[in-house]
Amino acid sequence: MSISKLIDIILRKKNTDDENIKTNRFVYIGDSIFEGEIKNKQEKYDKNNDVVIFKSRFFGNTQYSYFAAEIIPPKHSFFPPNTIHLDDASGNVTSFCDMTINGNIQNAWNIHNIPFDLGKIHGRNVKTNWFEWSWKIPESAPKGEYRVIVGIWSDSQEENVDKNIPIHFYEKSFFVNDLNDHSYQ
Repeated sequence: MSISKLIDIILRKKNTDDENIKTNRFVYIGDSIFEGEIKNKQEKYDKNNDVVIFKSRFFGNTQYSYFAAEIIPPKHSFFPPNTIHLDDASGNVTSFCDMTINGNIQNAWNIHNIPFDLGKIHGRNVKTNWFEWSWKIPESAPKGEYRVIVGIWSDSQEENVDKNIPIHFYEKSFFVNDLNDHSYQ
């Protein structure tokens, strides 16, 4: 076995404790590839009963990145102040893929205030498997059409880059209905 292959194996095991994120010591020179989606796409979701399942994978170079979904409520609607992962300034909620973040995620965190360098997706020539995570639609969620941005975020981007904008993303909308809000005739 060549020394470079041996070093690559050692570095790969040292860089990550997660088998779903693989790194290579060779620099990836192509464009990064990101795929994201809503796994359980449906026309309407019922709050209290349904969860939205997100799915992502990535291939490329990145520093301390993580997968998350930013959930944007319907126009002129707001999440209540006690909503988990709510950003007070934007009114949006974050659903983190906790398998791509080092440590425990605190309820007050969102993509705008997550501490520096906690993302597990880090290195040259990173290739992740598919990651899935879910967002339970809260009982207090307003009904209407939501937008969601499923992406890979990094708080370690270049100095003049807005760190609240995902490196790569997928955007989709979905409708949340109140199961108890049916009109009977």
